Amino acid sequence: MLQRKIIQDISVIDVSGDIDFREMILIKNMIGTLIEKDRIKVVLNLKAVDHINYLSIGVLLERLRILRNLNGDLKLSGMNVYLRDIFRVVGMDQFFEEYNSLEDAIESFDQDWEGDGTYH
Repeated sequence: MLQRKIIQDISVIDVSGDIDFREMILIKNMIGTLIEKDRIKVVLNLKAVDHINYLSIGVLLERLRILRNLNGDLKLSGMNVYLRDIFRVVGMDQFFEEYNSLEDAIESFDQDWEGDGTYH
């Protein structure tokens, strides 16, 4: 199940249950809608996720690249040890910034901001 909320200028997508390929396509489409609305700072909150289909993680990478090309980002929060292991095994942990809490992920956007108007 997906829920979207806005915190400051950051879009948070709360995901719960298991993420299979079908669910990942829904997440992809939701991020696509955010991009169309120029909402390029996104946190995927995985605190309530038990399992993710490792074959579907590549879909997130495509959205991450689009967001970063627009000077935005897609950050992950709340992953349990099992989910972290899945990301690590498929080599996706090297692409995504992951935070223990939603609050830490949101705060990280402020730390990414440069005074010249760009993100790093």
